[in-house]
This record gives sequence, structure tokens and C-alpha cells, in this order.
Amino acid sequence: MIQLRFTLALGVLVGTVAVAQGPPPPSHGGGDFFYMHARMGMEKLVKGAPYSAQAVSQHTQTLADGSHIQQSTASSVARDSEGRSRREESLGAIGAMTGSTASPKAVFIHDPVAGSSYMLDPASKTAHVSQPRNYTLDSATPGPSESRGRTEHGRSRAASETVELGTQTMEGLTVQGTRITRTIAAGQIGNEHTLQIVTERWYSPDLQTTVMSTTTDPRTGVSTYKLTNISRAEPDASLFQVPADYKLTQGGGHSRARQ
Repeated sequence: MIQLRFTLALGVLVGTVAVAQGPPPPSHGGGDFFYMHARMGMEKLVKGAPYSAQAVSQHTQTLADGSHIQQSTASSVARDSEGRSRREESLGAIGAMTGSTASPKAVFIHDPVAGSSYMLDPASKTAHVSQPRNYTLDSATPGPSESRGRTEHGRSRAASETVELGTQTMEGLTVQGTRITRTIAAGQIGNEHTLQIVTERWYSPDLQTTVMSTTTDPRTGVSTYKLTNISRAEPDASLFQVPADYKLTQGGGHSRARQ
């Protein structure tokens, strides 16, 4: 059952990454897209700025009766001086796969030096391998004003406004703040009233990564992402390698022995 849940999660996450690795939407820096982007750790290639941290993601949705649904996920993240990245987290909060059984864990490793990405299943000691396209999202860099907006459900556009929030110190780092407000006019997606989706993000120029992001969307709730316990020491090299006793699978589930 756990293996089935992991396989389903793999499909969901690979689908998300595949969409994200294509050409970015007209304004790809904010809103719900940015929140998922930050949480998955899909950032531009950064060399010479290693770090490790805990990444805490939380989503809160308010129901019509005033009650709340809250989901939280804590992940371990790391990046070395060559730009390799690693994220380890529980898959239990993905979709409808939550339940009474133990949540499967997964490790995501992106190795731009080798040109490969890996999704590790510690339970079965299997590593799913993929070769990403030669395109990386520049999410870590605050973008220009998003006046063009982005497509909503493929048929309407939301006007966007970007406001600079200045600088402050967060987790021992100097961070730059940006607030992006996307406005969906009444009737554009069947909405009776105007909707506003607001994202505030705080970006570290030194690490070239987002330290905190909060998105408030009246359709889905409030999503937050934050890095804590940040260490700027070089992470252990073994974190970015597939263990020798793991079986590698790729190309539709075909496996090959480790060399």
C-alpha cells in the first residue's frame, strides 16, 4: 500500500515538475505558481552559495462554516557549492493519499553537474531517474512588474501589480521583500466579485533563494513557505548521491543495475 502511494505521488510530482520545466507563463514570479515552485525547490542553478535548512510549508483553508483545514509539511533541504540540491520530505499530505498508515518519505536530488534528477524511495530502496530539459526556472530572482498578467484557466488574464517592501533581517540573512497582487475582475472565471491573490516573498541575495513566501488566495486559502535553521556550511557530499544499494529505474519503470 505504501509503495502504491509512493508511485501515485511520483506521478503527481513528476507531472508538476514537467509542467514547471516548460516555458514559463507570461509572468511566472508570483501567486500560487510561485508558492508551489518554492516548495518543490525548483530554482535557478546557483554555484558558490551552499546551505542547508529546514523548510516548513503550511496551507490553511477556511470553510463556509468558519472551521479550518490545516496541513503542514517539514522538509530538509540542502544545496552544495556546485549547485546540486536535495529535498527530503513526507508524501503523506499529497492529495487524498493521507490515511492511518505511515506516510512514505521521498528524497529529491537534482544534480546539474551530471544532468540528472532523482526521486528516492527509502522504503523500497529505489531511485527514479530523469534527465530534465535544459531549462531552469529563475524563481529565486525577483521578477519585473507583472503587468501582463498570467492566464487563468487558459481563457482569461489577471492584472498584476508588484510593490517592493524594502529589506529586513530574517534567519540571520538580509532579505528583500516583494508583494505581488494579482486581480481577477468579476466574471473572468465565473466569479461574482473581484478576486485578489496576494503573495509576499522575502529573498536572500546572498543565498539567491527565497527565505519566506506567503500567498493568500480567496479560492484556496493561505499558503506559507519558510526556511529555518539555515546553515551556510558546505553540506556532506553524500547527501547528493544515490546510495550504492539503491536500484535505479527510468524510462517508464525499466530498471538497471548500479555500475
